[in-house]
Amino acid sequence: MKMLKKTFMLIVCFVFAIPFLSYGFDCNKPEFGARLEDLNKEGHFVKYMEKAGISYYNYTGQCKMDIHNIHNPRLAYAFIDNQLYARIVSVPGRDDIGSYDERKKKMEERISQQIGIEKHETKQDGKWTIFQWYNEKNNTKFKLKLNNETKENKTAFYYEPLRAKLPILKDEDDPVSLSE
Repeated sequence: MKMLKKTFMLIVCFVFAIPFLSYGFDCNKPEFGARLEDLNKEGHFVKYMEKAGISYYNYTGQCKMDIHNIHNPRLAYAFIDNQLYARIVSVPGRDDIGSYDERKKKMEERISQQIGIEKHETKQDGKWTIFQWYNEKNNTKFKLKLNNETKENKTAFYYEPLRAKLPILKDEDDPVSLSE
């Protein structure tokens, strides 16, 4: 009987330990500022480019974001000095996703809820509407660009203190500028 109790207790401990053993990178809540070697212990980050002091990686591990239920996004992660700087998402336009006003309203609600900040800035740049949220508590910014004609959208979620390390970046070299 004692052996059965010990076996049972060992199994219970193992079951409760499983979530801690399987901890990994969460693409929904990037740990900005974290070192690449700490995030990449399982080898899921694959470098594809380096430009202007920024290294770009695809993430090949398991990643499911809400956007995957609606679109087929392209995801990339940017690192400065081997620290996680930004998550960049591009989504091709589709005709079946509603009017511009409907998309705009959904995106504003979804992103405000996701990052915990409702207040944001909006500006127009030609065919693009650009939204920006700033979370002072954790020094993160979220930028969204919606194309009014093609319905394409681009987002950059990034850590402002690392952005400050590269102050002389041209827009075309800065992934968070979301330039065309």
